[in-house]
Amino acid sequence: MTSFKPKFADLTVLIVDDMATQQTTLRGQLTTLNISRIDCATTAEEALRMMKTRNYGLVMCDYNLNQKSDGQQILEFLREKNGLGAQTLFFMVTAAASYASVAEDSEYKPDANLLKPVTVGDIEERLRTQIEKRIALMPAYEALGKHDHAGVVAACDKLVQAGDRFTLGALQLKGSSLLALARHEDASALYAQVLKLRPGLIWAQLGLAKAQKAAGNLEEAKALVNNIIHSKEGEKTVEAYDVLAACLEAEGDSQAALWALRDSATVLPSPRRHRMVGESAYRNEDIEMAKDCYAKLVKGTKGSITAQSQDTLMLAQAKIDSGETTDAIAILDAAIPNNRHDPQFANVAIAIKAQGQIKLGDKAGAEASIERARQNMRRPKADFSTVALAKAELMAGHEEEGLKLLSGAVSADHENPRVKQLIGKALKDTGREHLMQQVVDSAVGGLTAKVADARALFRDSKIDEALRAIETALKEYPENTGVLLQAAQLNCMALRLKKQLNATMSERVRSYLTRLDNLLPNNDRVAQMHRYYRDTMTLLKSAAPASQAA
Repeated sequence: MTSFKPKFADLTVLIVDDMATQQTTLRGQLTTLNISRIDCATTAEEALRMMKTRNYGLVMCDYNLNQKSDGQQILEFLREKNGLGAQTLFFMVTAAASYASVAEDSEYKPDANLLKPVTVGDIEERLRTQIEKRIALMPAYEALGKHDHAGVVAACDKLVQAGDRFTLGALQLKGSSLLALARHEDASALYAQVLKLRPGLIWAQLGLAKAQKAAGNLEEAKALVNNIIHSKEGEKTVEAYDVLAACLEAEGDSQAALWALRDSATVLPSPRRHRMVGESAYRNEDIEMAKDCYAKLVKGTKGSITAQSQDTLMLAQAKIDSGETTDAIAILDAAIPNNRHDPQFANVAIAIKAQGQIKLGDKAGAEASIERARQNMRRPKADFSTVALAKAELMAGHEEEGLKLLSGAVSADHENPRVKQLIGKALKDTGREHLMQQVVDSAVGGLTAKVADARALFRDSKIDEALRAIETALKEYPENTGVLLQAAQLNCMALRLKKQLNATMSERVRSYLTRLDNLLPNNDRVAQMHRYYRDTMTLLKSAAPASQAA
């Protein structure tokens, strides 16, 4: 016990509890463990504000805060927003013995559960265990915090060589980083090795499935996750459903992907799950399912930190589509004042309201709403807001304006099948389904020609001209992920052909990759491009001394 008191004393702790007596009790118990830097928060919002201004080594959060947001929602919010650093432990304090099963079935689990009445011994025991783990894995955690996945792999290799009791934890971290580095073969080998030692280990099976999916082996990946889902130990592993849905989407079966996501929401009915199902249901034209999901979200998250304004917009759109027009407009009118500081919300709400006004025969009101939305639309994007305004334009009879917006949405990201689904639905709902190919052709024709010209110049060894050509295409389509990937690839190929390190070109590729990470988080193709860039830089750096000598 004494050997760990200095580590305890180094901790800065945040207690989140709505009861002053409980705050005082926990503060006293922590003080007994030589912990003196202690802050207290009463609500989720207060806790989040404090965590933005101070780094905490431990958060002790009560599960039942008697607020709209409970402890589990705080934990999930922090995990999703990367609000917990590598050195921050999260302990859940609860009076309900049943919470252990709640946590076990959650996507995001606390580092420890403390059952009331909490004793000093309870806190000390769990802190000892978690601090030992943190100390052992800290080099890997610190590298992960810097997004240095190669550093994570190196740190984990040292831990594995040491062969202590944290070997499995190190292997799990290493596997995740190998996937992030697009080293699919190495990741597969690691997970296979773990499964030989511990057959049936869920995280290793899931990691192997992810590696197979990333490598394009979709059937193998589906078989692996189906084995997890149909096993007693893995039936509640919702991430397995996500991998299955992603494989099905990649195969073009978005309807089957929807059912996989729906099953995951049945296993774990969290806000995040309902959003995934609602978005997929809307794209797949299952309006009743979409409406049900978003209605539950708006009602269930009202006033909590998990609430998102997009849920209200999607609920209103689904209601418009299903004929509940008056109700949809009432929802929007009530929500707009509450989101007055969010111009994006107002723009989309106005476009959806215009659709409703058209359905109710208020042509003058609709025209005024459409004009306001037009003024706020800077340029078409591959997103729901552009499609919502385009749909209003089409419903109002402004075919040219509506088709131009839809064409712009395709141009913004022509390889995005989800956006194409939204566009197809908008055309179908307005009786113009036959124009889908025209919209795509008008959008993609010029874009693909520009990319093809750049690649042709490259093949003709006109490298600098090719790079200028792809840059010109990017200026016209700055958020098009396909063009960004082509630009990154051409610059890497140019670096390899020139056989010299060029800081300007290297920085250009890094900027493309950063934009791609924001547009396509956790995307396999983007991960592969990161790998190609890293391999390019490694090749050039290894060749640099020889070329300088020459």
